Amino acid sequence: MAAASNEARLKRQALGFRIMATAAVGLTLVCFGAEIVAEAAPLWKGGDAGKALINVGLQVVVSAPALFYVAGLRRARQVFGRVGGGETLTPEISKGFRHVGLCILVGAMWSLLISEGLEPARSSQLAVWLAQAATGTRDLTLAALGLGLLMIGRVWTSAVQIKAENDSFL
Repeated sequence: MAAASNEARLKRQALGFRIMATAAVGLTLVCFGAEIVAEAAPLWKGGDAGKALINVGLQVVVSAPALFYVAGLRRARQVFGRVGGGETLTPEISKGFRHVGLCILVGAMWSLLISEGLEPARSSQLAVWLAQAATGTRDLTLAALGLGLLMIGRVWTSAVQIKAENDSFL
């Protein structure tokens, strides 16, 4: 009875995660597109094409972490969907955790090392530069979370191997 209620709870939580992740992915992609269009807007008014293209390129570089997070969310949605479907100790789940962790880690490190360095360069105000530098703690936290998920994926891989060895004895 407890196992059945646990499975039902996992299914509900997986569905809830799927809904939230889908909304987050959609909103992130819309915002990413809007930022790119906003940087390209001067082109429609006959503005300087070279400057607009540089600004679009910079905006893509600065916004790239969001695309890594989207990739991680999509993969997490797949992983938790499988867990909600009853899969637990499978190689696909461990690979999924590692992939999610890698996406978050790369996105956070990109943001910390590349985006935070470019964004202040676009502004000459010290206050803007300090505000951007302060967001580094958020990126560092996300990098640690990504690394933690990579480690969970590796532990999960070991658990899958132990389960396979135990199953072979039975």
